[in-house]
Order: sequence, then structure tokens, then C-alpha cells
Amino acid sequence: MSKKAFHIYNIVFLFLLLVFNALALFGAGMSDGGIYDYMWFVTGVSFASWLIFYIIQFIRPNKVWRISWFLIMVLFLFFWETGLGTKVSLMIY
Repeated sequence: MSKKAFHIYNIVFLFLLLVFNALALFGAGMSDGGIYDYMWFVTGVSFASWLIFYIIQFIRPNKVWRISWFLIMVLFLFFWETGLGTKVSLMIY
């Protein structure tokens, strides 16, 4: 895999993250309570963590480094989006 392939994979993952967060915020907005502050926090931190992981992947030109950090990013954001982020943000707010 080349650098171009990793950029494409990361951009596709960012697009999926954007769509998922938009649907989640749309669903929260359509409910009676509306969109709370902790929901915005979870969305913002998910994009910030994607950016941090994206930068970490391209610090070294080693393919094993990039693949391992890409998998760590996918796992972290999966757990963050499926409940970990809400629990952390409710502890903060």
C-alpha cells in the first residue's frame, strides 16, 4: 500500500464518521430533548481524535506503523462512537 492508499482510506473513514455523526445529531435534534452539550462534545472529540490519529499515521514512513495506527484509530473511534464518548462526556458535563 502506498501513501495515496492510506490517504484514501482515512478520507473514506472521515466521510463515514461525518455521516454517522450527522445522522446521530439529526436523530437527537428530532427528539423532544434536542441536542445537548455532551452530544456536541462527543462529535467534536471524534473529529479531533481522527485528526490526531491521521497525523500520527504519517509521522513515520513505515507501512507497519501506518497500518497499526489505522487499526487503533478504527477501534478507538468505534468504541468512542458506540458509547464510550457519551459516558466520558456525561462525567464531564
